[in-house]
Amino acid sequence: MKYVLFALAFYLLGAIPFSYLIARAKGVDVKRVGSGNVGATNVARSVGLPYGVLAFLLDWGKGVLSAWLALQWGLPVWLSAFAVAGHNWSPFLGFKSGKGVATTLGILAVLAWPVFLLTLAVWILLAVLTRYVSIASVIALLLVPIWLRALQAPSEGVWLMLGLGVLSAFQHRENFRRLVRGEEHRWGRRPPGVS
Repeated sequence: MKYVLFALAFYLLGAIPFSYLIARAKGVDVKRVGSGNVGATNVARSVGLPYGVLAFLLDWGKGVLSAWLALQWGLPVWLSAFAVAGHNWSPFLGFKSGKGVATTLGILAVLAWPVFLLTLAVWILLAVLTRYVSIASVIALLLVPIWLRALQAPSEGVWLMLGLGVLSAFQHRENFRRLVRGEEHRWGRRPPGVS
């Protein structure tokens, strides 16, 4: 029962739709512009880079806080994955929200900050080279378990990040479909519906 209560608490923490709230404060509904995704990338495209960075940091903080609290309270760290679930399926937005990349990176920062920095660097490099944030996000996260294993990190963390990496790939499935059709949004272009 204790695990259920903490899982619900982390889920509700993750469900706070910072990206939606930030964009809405600027008069933009991110569910209706660009990719329709409620995440930092769509906020940056639709409202401006500073607001996208703010959304990323707040979503990242949800992962940091959930993982840190789990460790501080002697809970299994996998419970922090419920913060990602809350972000992805927020009850405040009809159980549709983001893709969980920033929140996943927040959990990783607590588990192994050197791997977090490496993952962030790879993510930025791939995004710059391909101009597809979706591709950069999925590849960067799927590499995390390999690096954690190489550093002989605890198995729980390796499996947690593997699961979250696969979840990220699943959440990006529509991006991959658009990519195949040649319709995926490239970084640097204003999305349709935004002046």
